[in-house]
Amino acid sequence: MSKKWIGIILGTVLFVTIAGVYMTLGNLEPDRKTAQEDRNGDPAAAVKPNKVSAAEVDGNPFEEDVKTPISEKLMRQYLHAMSHQKVRAGEKWSFFEITDERIAFLLQQLDEKTYKNDEEYREILTRWQKGDFSQAVSDHNTVWRLMGGNIGKAKGLLSPKQEKDYLEKQTRETR
Repeated sequence: MSKKWIGIILGTVLFVTIAGVYMTLGNLEPDRKTAQEDRNGDPAAAVKPNKVSAAEVDGNPFEEDVKTPISEKLMRQYLHAMSHQKVRAGEKWSFFEITDERIAFLLQQLDEKTYKNDEEYREILTRWQKGDFSQAVSDHNTVWRLMGGNIGKAKGLLSPKQEKDYLEKQTRETR
C-alpha cells in the first residue's frame, strides 16, 4: 500500500474519531428548552414577560452554583449577557435568555445587598420586569461601560425577527 493511501486512511479515521467525540460531548449538555420552545414560536412573547415574585424564585435561575447574594461583578455579567438578546452589537461574547425568573432573582439580589450601582441595575430590571425593552441599547451600554467595555457597544435594538433568529442560534448560555 502506498504512503498516499495510508495517509488518506489515517486522516479519515482521525476525522471520524474527532467528529464522534464532538457529537458525544455535545449530547452530554443538560437538556434545556430552546428559546423557540419557550416562546412556542411567538417572538413577541419574549418581549412581554409576566411578573414573577422573588418568593417564586427557587435557587439561581441562571443554573450556576454561586454564593448569594451575588457579587456586583456577577450582577453586571448577568445583566450584560441578558441584554444581548435585545441589542445589535458588533461583538457578543455572552448570552443568557431573559426570563421572568431571572429578572425576579436579580431584583431579589438587589433587595438583599447594596451594590455600588444599585440604582442603575434596579431601573433596568424594573423596566424589563414590566416588559419595557425600549431602552435596552442604553441599558446594555450602561452595564457594558461599568464593566470597562471597549468592544461590542450596542448600536440599536433588534427587530422581533432578528431577536427570534438570534435566540434560535444560541446553543448554550454563558456569561
